[in-house]
Amino acid sequence: MNGLAARLAALLAQFQPEPPTPYILQRDIDVSGVSGTGVVAEGCIFSSAAGSTGVTRWRGERGSTVAWDHAVDVEPIHGHDGATRVVLLPVSAMFAALVSIAELGQQRGGDERAQGWNEAVCAVQGLVERALAPHLAAAEERAEPS
Repeated sequence: MNGLAARLAALLAQFQPEPPTPYILQRDIDVSGVSGTGVVAEGCIFSSAAGSTGVTRWRGERGSTVAWDHAVDVEPIHGHDGATRVVLLPVSAMFAALVSIAELGQQRGGDERAQGWNEAVCAVQGLVERALAPHLAAAEERAEPS
C-alpha cells in the first residue's frame, strides 16, 4: 500500500468496525399531504460499536430531530409501504474506491499512452489528497503516540 492509500486506510480505521452511514429519506409519494416529495429528511446510522443508533433530521418548516434506538426502525415507520425509502450513502464502499484510486500505479515506458496514464493518475491522486488533506492530517496526529 502506497503512502496515500495507507493514509486513507488509517483515516477509515478510526471508525472500526465500520464508519457511520449517512442517509436521506426519499419520498416518492406524499401519503399525508404534509411533507411533499423528494428528500424530506437526512440522517445517520451509527456503527455497531455505537449501538447502531440512528438519527433523523426532518427538513422543512416543521423540522425536527429524532433519535432511533434501532436505525432500522426509520423505514418501517415512515416508509408508508414504499412511498418513502431510506437511501444510504455507502461510506465504506467509497473509502474502498478511494484506496483503489490511491493504489493505482504508474505505467512504465516512454510512449504517450504511459505518459498520459501517469499524468492522469497523479492528477486524480492529487485531487483526493487535497480534498481530504485536513482529515488525513488530523487522523495522523491522533495516531501518533504521545
